[in-house]
Amino acid sequence: MDLKTTLLAAFIILGVAGCSTPTAQKTLVASGHPDWPPVMFEDKGQIDGVGPALEKKIFADLGIPAVFPSEGAWDVVQAKARSGEVDVLVAAYKTTAREEYMVYCDTYITDPLVLFVRKGQEFPFSKYQDLVDKTGVGTVGDSYGQNFDNYIQAHLKFIWVNTSKEALDAVESGKADYYIYSLYSGHEELKSENRMAEFSTLPQVVAEEPFYMTISKKSPYVKYAPEINRLMQKYKDDGTVAQLITKYKAQFMLDQK
Repeated sequence: MDLKTTLLAAFIILGVAGCSTPTAQKTLVASGHPDWPPVMFEDKGQIDGVGPALEKKIFADLGIPAVFPSEGAWDVVQAKARSGEVDVLVAAYKTTAREEYMVYCDTYITDPLVLFVRKGQEFPFSKYQDLVDKTGVGTVGDSYGQNFDNYIQAHLKFIWVNTSKEALDAVESGKADYYIYSLYSGHEELKSENRMAEFSTLPQVVAEEPFYMTISKKSPYVKYAPEINRLMQKYKDDGTVAQLITKYKAQFMLDQK
């Protein structure tokens, strides 16, 4: 065999060997809001809750390696999903802005949004228009459903702060008349800060918003959306999702709605 033939054979062997070597699979990075129990919350640097627990099962079924780090404040986490640094948001409301950079999988839980007010300062509320002469407060990066987001922008006096504690402080001090937040997360925040006696929730729910798992459009895992939806439906049908909701509500002693 001459030198040219020998080199050609070597290149062919190397090429075949290279093609047969499996490409290492990128670890999926999933994150979420650090303070929205029972759906998602930070625990020792990780995101836990109904969403992460369900999605760990789904990713394991699909053979996808996944980690669930806490990536900071909610607006920061969303920015990382936009850039592709975070592949999956474990739970998010659907908004037109988020749909620009994320693919929405199916919903698996709904979340009641209510108004937290200073005790003794309750007011009648049955429709959005009742808030026009009030000042509201919310946390940066949060959505309250597309309809209410639009109404805030068009009609309401509203201030934005960085944390739930700052929002509650604004209501307590009189800078704001109400704080819109998740019923469950808000009650947990008040309990953890020993402030339950200072606040009331108005009885009318502002909205019952569905939470969705989302995938960044820049993620290589976006192609798995149909399989994720299939498995999510399986776990809703067999009672797994209901069991996880019960488990995490019990962990925070949150009453069933």
